[in-house]
Amino acid sequence: MEELFAAFGINWKLLLFQAVNFGLLLAGLTFFLYKPVLKMLRERQALVEKGVKDAEEAERKVKEIEHEKGSILQKAERAAEEAVAKGVEAGKRERQEIVERAQTQSDTILSDARLQADEIARKAVKAAEKEIAEAAILAAEKILKTK
Repeated sequence: MEELFAAFGINWKLLLFQAVNFGLLLAGLTFFLYKPVLKMLRERQALVEKGVKDAEEAERKVKEIEHEKGSILQKAERAAEEAVAKGVEAGKRERQEIVERAQTQSDTILSDARLQADEIARKAVKAAEKEIAEAAILAAEKILKTK
């Protein structure tokens, strides 16, 4: 076997040494670079998934509130029809007040839900920006340390 290596001009001791060095380099890069970056990416993915889930929850709440708004308006219309039966003028005034209260209440609820959704999205974006900045700094530090 040594004759074969000699025929091709290969120093088997140097080849073995380089193979060991390559294995050590591969193990070091895997441990110090690949695993931390992979962990950071998984955490980021979980954070993004949480943000998406929170946004979907906020959207569901908005739809629920819109449905409540519809039911509130339906109740207001029924109450107004009963009031009209008792008296035209009294019924008209009462219906107008009920509709205005229902609209104000539903607008307030809808506004609060949208504010909550915006706040959740803003927090998710801030957290993501902070994490990306930290990751960039860590990567830059590692690169500078290696040089």
